[in-house]
Amino acid sequence: MSTAIYVGKKGINLLGKNQDNPYDGAYIFTNKRNVTKRAMVMPPDHPAEWSSRYGSLIITQVGKEMPNGGMNEAGLVVEQTTLWQSAYSENSVLPAIGELPWMQLLLDTCSSVQEAIETASRVRIVQPMSRLHYIVCDRLKDCAIIEFLNGEMNVYRGNTLPISIMANTPYVEAVRDLEDMEEKWHIRYDDYSRNSMERLKRVATSIALPIPSNEGEHIGYLFEALQSARREDTAYSLVYDLEKLELHFLSNQYPERKVIRLKELDFSLHSSAKVIDLHQLDHGICNDRFEEYNSSMNRIVVESFFQDPVLTEAFGWTITEEMINFLASFPDLYQSGDE
Repeated sequence: MSTAIYVGKKGINLLGKNQDNPYDGAYIFTNKRNVTKRAMVMPPDHPAEWSSRYGSLIITQVGKEMPNGGMNEAGLVVEQTTLWQSAYSENSVLPAIGELPWMQLLLDTCSSVQEAIETASRVRIVQPMSRLHYIVCDRLKDCAIIEFLNGEMNVYRGNTLPISIMANTPYVEAVRDLEDMEEKWHIRYDDYSRNSMERLKRVATSIALPIPSNEGEHIGYLFEALQSARREDTAYSLVYDLEKLELHFLSNQYPERKVIRLKELDFSLHSSAKVIDLHQLDHGICNDRFEEYNSSMNRIVVESFFQDPVLTEAFGWTITEEMINFLASFPDLYQSGDE
């Protein structure tokens, strides 16, 4: 499910996200600059290849290099929510990539929404585990929602993005239904689609409230909007501060707010990649709580997700030990260049 909100006005440049998932494990990874990468796809698809220009911080329930969302040091944020109507391009000329590494590609290589749109147009998503649509925002307060419908990439931006919120409804339909004062969608939709629209409506109402004049209350303002869209299965909530390059977060286990400051992280080639469990008991700044990344730690993340009994039943997947070992170790195959 999940809900995402962007507010870029009156001194605010924030993106918020509720991750709704019956599995609540989640970790935060750092990614370094100048690392050469190759998409993990099955033949005969030709994998996308790239080198990371920017360091980034990603939040994931799945494993390193497979973000559920994140921010890079240039202030670009990429987030997603489920959209089961998604249908991706079948143009085999385009290099291929998975639906989560697609986000890592943008974080690694783009500093602006414009660059992200151009990069997204040069690859295609294949073999998805889930079907998603995306919200991409930058420090210049540019924002876009990107959807893949009927094999085409649709970009909503500027005049075609009258409200920058996203749940699990195709964007054009969401805007139409938000404008329907009679709320006829209550009758037309099933429970899943109705829940999506109810969250969209609550969030739209929340962000229509006056923005606090005190800058120190801005993060709380967006967390309150996210609170209005919480579900019983909301695993965690995030607020990205695109101007200050900060990630604020809380979880269902530990609801006190925490923050990570990207400006104080080392993304250089010769630094060590880091990881931290998102479920942190103590509030406040978490930069000093990171541990050094290794594939053994990543294996714990991958195994916990893909062997979760609720997810296994819901998705019907069969993941072997060999596959788990590969998913845990493939980031170690990436090559570092010169800085």
